[in-house]
Amino acid sequence: MNLLGKIQEFIDPTPIEDKYTQLLNRAYTEIFQPMGFKRAGQNFRLFTPDGLGKIVNFRKDKWNQKGRRLGFYINTGVYFEPEPVIKDRKFKEYDCQIRSSGDNPTPTDLYGKKGEEFSYNKQFWYIFKRTDMEAMYQDLKRSMEEVFAWFARFESRQTVINMILDGTAEQYSFTIVMHYGTAKMLAEMGYQAQVYERIKDTRTTNPQAWAVIRLAEDLEKELGGIL
Repeated sequence: MNLLGKIQEFIDPTPIEDKYTQLLNRAYTEIFQPMGFKRAGQNFRLFTPDGLGKIVNFRKDKWNQKGRRLGFYINTGVYFEPEPVIKDRKFKEYDCQIRSSGDNPTPTDLYGKKGEEFSYNKQFWYIFKRTDMEAMYQDLKRSMEEVFAWFARFESRQTVINMILDGTAEQYSFTIVMHYGTAKMLAEMGYQAQVYERIKDTRTTNPQAWAVIRLAEDLEKELGGIL
């Protein structure tokens, strides 16, 4: 934005909701589209030929104050289905087997104040009436560089499956990877023994996970003498 544009923006600020829309439009054109991502609203998805899906989801905070503050989060995920062709082309971030976030390099508090004391809250992004949107866009670019580096760890669908089965995927996800849904799907895909090894101690490590415990018991019976 040139000097005249900055003066005009100061005198008559762009509505906060419009700032957010413009940010996403620019991000799609300059960041996501060149990488092969497809856009659907606030979701940006990438599909690989071998059946792996990757998503970046922008989600607005439910406590936003119209005309005063718009907060949002950036969620990321890696997704696959039992068959090597993804049927659900509109899968959500929360459907993903491995999930993370796009952190804000310069987080603020609810009122726009910056400082080290807010570094713990890096998942929050806030747009205010006077927010420097060019600076925010540059922060977003930096954040997406880290997200794409995170995505790069998951080179293929089989790589993701192997990482889940050997346990290394856990360190890259802020949610439990081998939960019941994933464990059951992988077992049905033919990985019964590997899944059993991953969940056999759940009764001790997570006694509240009854569905996983029952699955481990069922797998133990099914595998029988193989174990």
